[in-house]
Amino acid sequence: MNVIDLYKQLFGRKGIADGNVIDLAEHGRVGGTSAGQPFKFTDSPDQAIKLVTSGNYIYIGYAVVGSVETDLVWKAIRLNIAAGLKAEYADGNPNYDNRVDDITNLLYS
Repeated sequence: MNVIDLYKQLFGRKGIADGNVIDLAEHGRVGGTSAGQPFKFTDSPDQAIKLVTSGNYIYIGYAVVGSVETDLVWKAIRLNIAAGLKAEYADGNPNYDNRVDDITNLLYS
C-alpha cells in the first residue's frame, strides 16, 4: 500500500473533501482529546529503571524514583536473548527486594 492509497482509506476517494482537518486532528491519531489524552503530552516517570546488557542477557531493574542502587528496593529481571527473550526474576520472584549495583550477579530463575 502506498501513501495515496492510505490517504484515500483515511479520507475517502475524494481525499480531504470527505473528511476535514478537525476530524483528522481529533480522531486520526492515538489518544485524541475525546479519549482524554492529547497526542503530545509529558508524563512523569513513577519508577527508576536500570538497564544493563551482558552477553546473551538484558538485565532490567525497577524501583521507586530516587532509589539508590544499593538499597534492597529493586525488582530485577533478566531477559535471555538467545531463548527468545525468556524472562527470569532475581530470587525467582517479582518482589522489590533486590539491590542492582551488581545486577548481573544476582541469582535468576
